[in-house]
Amino acid sequence: MPKMTQAEVVALMEGSNSEDEWHANIDKVRQAFGGQYPNFWYADIIQPGVASKTAAKFGKTADITVTAISRKPIPNLYGRPTSMPYLQKGEKIIGIYDQGLGEKEMPCSSLAEMQELYDSYASGMALKLRWEIASTSESTIPT
Repeated sequence: MPKMTQAEVVALMEGSNSEDEWHANIDKVRQAFGGQYPNFWYADIIQPGVASKTAAKFGKTADITVTAISRKPIPNLYGRPTSMPYLQKGEKIIGIYDQGLGEKEMPCSSLAEMQELYDSYASGMALKLRWEIASTSESTIPT
């Protein structure tokens, strides 16, 4: 696909009428520029408000949302779990197990899911099992 001009990129993005169309148009632009955003993207799409005005047409925002994920081990959890650890808002339990091919993660939202994962481990389905509490937080950066 030949490169698009700056005017064509702006017109294409301004013509987006839904979030799906916006993302499809971004894919078209990036494809036209070798998989990258064009060097004028910020100056012509973000800075003058094209992204914000277009997103507002379909009830969205062009603000950037940053999601941070932190993890901490669950202290004193040995053997088959007998109760769910106390969780703060935004936290979840992750069982991390290794079947000999590298670690895999399994989110557990109930005691039954934790026990099922432990029982699989105890019956020889995994070499190692450890537990962590994962928490997420989001912040928005206005464009």
